[in-house]
Parts: sequence; C-alpha cells; structure tokens
Amino acid sequence: MAPEADFDEATWRERLAGHRREKDEFLADHPQSPIPPGDREDFEGLAYYDLDPEYRVVARFSRAQSPETVKLETTRGPPAEYERVAVLGFPLGGDHHTLAAFRVEGEDSLFVPFTDETNGEETYERGRYLDVDVPADAETGDDVVVDCNLAYNPFCAYSDTFSCVLPPAENHVDVPVRAGERVRE
Repeated sequence: MAPEADFDEATWRERLAGHRREKDEFLADHPQSPIPPGDREDFEGLAYYDLDPEYRVVARFSRAQSPETVKLETTRGPPAEYERVAVLGFPLGGDHHTLAAFRVEGEDSLFVPFTDETNGEETYERGRYLDVDVPADAETGDDVVVDCNLAYNPFCAYSDTFSCVLPPAENHVDVPVRAGERVRE
C-alpha cells in the first residue's frame, strides 16, 4: 500500500483508469499520435500492467544545489539538453534506489527517464519515462510521490520517425518495475 495516511486507493484507481483511457483515445485518433496512420484503425489500446499501489512510492526529494545542464543521448540525431535539478530516493523491491530528475522547459513536472530489469522483455527495450509532480517550493528532504503505474513508453517505441531521449546510466533501477505501460505479448 502507498504510505500516505490520506491515500484513497479507489479514487487513485479511478483516476489512473481514466488516464489510460484518454491516452488510448489520443493514440487511436489524434493527428499527432505516434501510431502510424495505417495502424490506427486496428489499434486496440496499449498494454498495461495491472494497477498496483506497491509501485506508488514516497520518494525523498533532493534538490540540486547547482542544477547542471546535461546532454542526454537520443535514439536519432544529436543529444538533447536538459537541466538536472534533483535526485529522488525511494524504496522499491526491498532496495533503495535513486533517479535523477530533469527540468523540461515549459513543464511543471520533472522528467524522469529510467530503465529497469523489464526492458527488452516486458517493456520497451530502451526504457520508459515518468513525469513527477513536485511543488515549486519543494526543499531537500521533502516527500514526493513517484507513481510507477504512470510509467510510459516514449513515442519512438511506436514509430522510428521520432527521436527520443535515452535514460542515462545513473537512472537504472536494478529490480523489475512491473507497473505502467508494457509491450504487447
């Protein structure tokens, strides 16, 4: 179970189910969908792991004292520049893990690209992404929720025409994260 005393599992499940429906509708119908136009008619939705509150964890937020601009490799083309602004530390699978979080210009949430032990078998081979909501006034030591049930595939998982950021080596979780989007069997 998620550790917050005010966590309402029924509301959480309903919200995430709605999020998944909206994403499937976008991928099936929207002109900017990464699903190739010829494949959209047969698109029946993404494959997801079952929702699991165990993959919704409270992380310790550590703000970078001096945010640094880093270049992250991409699937095609030149590296992309991001500002590394924080580290999130959390327990999962009996171990403690840390993930670097990046600021994307114009976005309120932090971008957290990661790999784990499911990549290439159960999930997209090159990793997945998380968007983590962090209050603007968050300070080192504050708790933030990292919900791996919201882990998603980059658009390049569906079409080679997209260039996607590859998770840095430091963002490898050395346990299987069986939450969020997965590949079809």
